[in-house]
Amino acid sequence: MKKIIIMLFCALSVAQAQKTGSLSIQFDNYVGSDPLVLNAKKYTNANGNEFTVSLFQYYISNVKLTRQDGSTFTVPQDQSYFLIRESKNESKTITLTDIPKGKYTGISFTIGIDSARSSADISKRKGCLDVAGEAQDMYWAWNSGYIFVKMEGASPQSVEKNNIFMYHIGLFGGIGNKKTLNNIKYATINFGDAVFRVKSDKNTSVVHIKADALKLMNGQTNVDIAKNPAVMGGPFSARIAENYQTMFSFSGISPAFSVNAANKEKLGMN
Repeated sequence: MKKIIIMLFCALSVAQAQKTGSLSIQFDNYVGSDPLVLNAKKYTNANGNEFTVSLFQYYISNVKLTRQDGSTFTVPQDQSYFLIRESKNESKTITLTDIPKGKYTGISFTIGIDSARSSADISKRKGCLDVAGEAQDMYWAWNSGYIFVKMEGASPQSVEKNNIFMYHIGLFGGIGNKKTLNNIKYATINFGDAVFRVKSDKNTSVVHIKADALKLMNGQTNVDIAKNPAVMGGPFSARIAENYQTMFSFSGISPAFSVNAANKEKLGMN
């Protein structure tokens, strides 16, 4: 009997494994229409400020995937925190595992770290959330919270020493009576007529998402570096957070799958 139970368990485990696959997402960082190049390329914002970027990084979390039928799959929360760094190429491609097989047409995620995880016991904040490790430069010890989006650079319009500018945007609403601004934002991205088909753990296709760093400065509020060269908390941080809420967009799937007559059969839609 024990042997039969073990065999049944193994069979169920194999069956479950066969029903899931993986999905890889590459974040391509840009400044407007130009690829982001650290410390070299000059860019110009809507106010005519020239600048270079020396650092650009951000958190995404709480990922949800939209299926072709409109239903959604929520990635387990403990597997759903990622720190994307322009300076660390391997961080810009994330792979979601144990995704139910099927066809997916969109993704949504939090820009930053949710309040529950920000205030959770440190034992529940590992990997890219480890404040003594990988998250050291993305955490405010004085404010007990993560920096959601961080951009630094230089501009001749900046009045700061060495003409630097820095935008460190965080704040999740605070804990208990210690209320703060809530700069948590959300991105919902539709793949248009493209479909990502999860069919195995060895998918070679990659979803490409563009992250436009210029959105921190251009948007509902056009940021003047001369007037706001350094923003770290404070009321103006909410304006920059409103701007970067539109920072992400879908740019393709490689190799691409489109819902058209030529490949409906390939996608099993006939």
